[in-house]
Amino acid sequence: MFDPRLTEEYQVTGEPWTRQNADGEILAMEIGAALWATSNQSNEGGRGVTKTAHIGCRYGYQNLKWDPQSPLFALAGASGLTVRSYQNVILVNQVGQRFWNEMDDSYQFLSACLGTNGNLGRGSRANGGGPIWAIFDADGARRERWEPKPPNVDPNGWFFAAETLAELAGKIANPYQSQPMQERALEETVARYNSYVDMKRDPEFGKPNPQFKIQTPPFYAAWSTPILHDTLTGLKINTKCQVVDVHGRVISGLYCAGETAGGFALHGLPRATVFGRIAGREAARAEA
Repeated sequence: MFDPRLTEEYQVTGEPWTRQNADGEILAMEIGAALWATSNQSNEGGRGVTKTAHIGCRYGYQNLKWDPQSPLFALAGASGLTVRSYQNVILVNQVGQRFWNEMDDSYQFLSACLGTNGNLGRGSRANGGGPIWAIFDADGARRERWEPKPPNVDPNGWFFAAETLAELAGKIANPYQSQPMQERALEETVARYNSYVDMKRDPEFGKPNPQFKIQTPPFYAAWSTPILHDTLTGLKINTKCQVVDVHGRVISGLYCAGETAGGFALHGLPRATVFGRIAGREAARAEA
C-alpha cells in the first residue's frame, strides 16, 4: 500500500520468527484511522529496504542467520550462504539478465531492484521487480568457503545447482518466478560478464575491476531478492500518540507507536521506546 514497488516476493525482516501482517493497522483503519507520511516508504531517509546478506534461502535478512538447532528452522528452511564479496557472484533478474553493479549497496541498487523509473545513471536498466538470483560457480563457492548444500541452502525453490548454465536456467522455479529463465539469456549474460573480467572493466554497469569468471561447474543460482526492512510510515498520530481519523479527529482510547505510527523516517528501538513511552503515559493519564 505504501510503496507499490514492494510486491509479494520481497520478504519481511524477522520472518518466519514473526509474521508482520499489519492486523493492528488494518483494524485501526476499519474504524476510520488515517494513514500518514506514506511517501516516507520510498525515500532515502531510512533503511526501508536492504540488500540480502544470506543467499540461497528464503529469509536472508542481514542481522538474522538461522541456526539449524532453532525450533523454527523447519520454517526457515536454510541458514543461507553469507556473501563476503560480490566479486564472487553476479546478480540477475528472473529472465537471466544483469541489471546493476553487484558491489553497490546504495539506494540506487535498491531502486534498480525494485524497478524505479528515471535516471539511475550508468547501466540504468532497472529490474522492474521480481526475483533476483545470485549466479556463481564452483570456484566462487570455494573462494567464499561455502558448502552449497542443506542446511546452508534450501533446494525447495530457493537454490539450484547444475553442470551447465543452460541446465541451471531450466531448473529455476519459484513461487514468484512468473516466467521461465531462458537458457540462452543466462549463457549470454555470463559470457558477456566473463569478457569484462578479461577487459578488467564493466562497461555496462561499472562494477569495479571484475575479477573472476564464472566458468567452472557446477553452477549455482541462489535466491538474493532484497528484504523489506522497516515501515517508515503508518497510522496518523498526534503528539500524544493518539490515533487520528481521516477527518483529523482523535479516536478515543486508540494509541500507537513504533512502526505502526507514521510520519518518521526513522527505524529501530528509539522509535518504539520513545513513542511507546509517550503512548503509555498518555493512556494512563486518560484512565486516571
